Amino acid sequence: MTNPTAKIYLGSPFYTDAERARVPKAKELLASNPTVLQVHFPFDQNFVDPEEKNPEIGGIRSMTWRVGTYQNDLNGIINATCGVFLYDMDRIDDGCAFEIGFMRAMHKPVILVPFTEKENPEKVMNLMLAQGVTTIIDGNTEFETLANYDFNSTPAKPVTGYKII
Repeated sequence: MTNPTAKIYLGSPFYTDAERARVPKAKELLASNPTVLQVHFPFDQNFVDPEEKNPEIGGIRSMTWRVGTYQNDLNGIINATCGVFLYDMDRIDDGCAFEIGFMRAMHKPVILVPFTEKENPEKVMNLMLAQGVTTIIDGNTEFETLANYDFNSTPAKPVTGYKII
């Protein structure tokens, strides 16, 4: 019998409809995984600055919001046993790159799930990202394997098939 011990930090950009649509599916797959105890998705614990007026319009966010959001995200990473990142290869996200680096600096495994909406894209990945992750699960062809990946032992599956720059 498998005991669920993994506490997942689920990282993802959340700017486009496609990026937002991946998250519920990932949560569903992770919830069905017998090795997963809990999933922390930062946008589920979104910090709200009560003094901020119309933040949805854009522009510069308040310092209170920035500090609260940053600390909540770091706390989620610190409390996680590993990270799963739904990584958009078409629109690189600095926030995810930072979170991945922070997790690896803490010696925590990172499972990278890259996605692209391009047909037959040239598969190119930055060296620091490619070497920094523990496991790669192709989002376009292997997304469903999140349901049975062993997050208790996080076996390595290095990045292959990409031109590394």
